[in-house]
Amino acid sequence: MNPIVQTVLFDFDGTLVFHQPDSFEVIRAFCADIGQPLGAEAERRGRRARHEYFVAPTLLEQIRGLSSDEFWRHLNRHLLAALGIQGDLDRLTEELMARFAAIEMVYQCPPAGCHTLAELRLRGYHLGLITNRDGVERFHQLLEQMELEPYFDLVLTSGEVGVRKPDPGIFSVALERLGAKAEQTAYVGDNYWADVVGARNAGLIPVLLDPRHLFPEADCCVLEQIEDLLAWLP
Repeated sequence: MNPIVQTVLFDFDGTLVFHQPDSFEVIRAFCADIGQPLGAEAERRGRRARHEYFVAPTLLEQIRGLSSDEFWRHLNRHLLAALGIQGDLDRLTEELMARFAAIEMVYQCPPAGCHTLAELRLRGYHLGLITNRDGVERFHQLLEQMELEPYFDLVLTSGEVGVRKPDPGIFSVALERLGAKAEQTAYVGDNYWADVVGARNAGLIPVLLDPRHLFPEADCCVLEQIEDLLAWLP
């Protein structure tokens, strides 16, 4: 239990909302189809690499200014390399891109996530959402489609404020708009480097959702599933 928490902020993708099919499942199937199936350790390494991709300074510099297609090409090639896939990575990346292009991603907030949000509202917590998504309009369309906005007192995107997690600035903006104190605010996310490190550097209480045990180094509260948050909070 953490009796001082009054406000709970959440990450979006991979924490509250997921898409089907899971993009890494698509990659895993692709690797199997080209005769290079992934072992458990390779998959774990690849999933960690995907998390790191969005926060590593050298990678962020490489993707700065890329078009949408160029970004996804860069990401998929990076992941294939991180997985140790052999062969012509440029050609394989194009094949993987074509596979993704043929798939329609469907976003949803699982019942456990909606139940957790509803219960926290009933308990009187202030709730907020912070995401590194840049497409503000598209993001709010997703929230509306999934009927999630009523749960939150604040929704904040990096595209709106021009700063991304783990930069503590985006957390500071959220706290200011909510009138919340950092030491009384928990932040729940699935990316150790973006969410835990960023929240802690801003003075918040970090909580990591890590059902696949990707981050054994995590030095904070770790949840196996989102509804475990209800047992951690009074």
